[in-house]
Amino acid sequence: MPSVSIYSDVTSVGTFMRNYLLPVIATLPGRQQPEAEIAVIEMLENARVHGNREIPEKEITIAWELTPDALVISVKDEGKGFNKIIAKCPHVTETHGRGLCTLEDMGYAPVFNKAGNEITITIPRTTK
Repeated sequence: MPSVSIYSDVTSVGTFMRNYLLPVIATLPGRQQPEAEIAVIEMLENARVHGNREIPEKEITIAWELTPDALVISVKDEGKGFNKIIAKCPHVTETHGRGLCTLEDMGYAPVFNKAGNEITITIPRTTK
């Protein structure tokens, strides 16, 4: 899988998303494109805000692979990780905690590394 490390600031994350991941996501069929974009933005923002604590000098490493069957994306931050069990999704008025629930609601099954600072999702290339 190709991987790129970027700084953990809003500009770097936005530029990377626009220049690298959006063209890859655009190859997905139909409704998967906007859902995949939301999923990846959630992953990157969780890494930037929660993992790297919005410290711009810290890095986020993104790896992706596009196969005929799926798009696999991994996002890793420099944080200490977290407990990977999602107990309960917060109310819609809450400002934090909905990202992982959103991924699960979209049908993606997030996989975490042992430390809890890397998340991987697989987006099948099929029409929903």
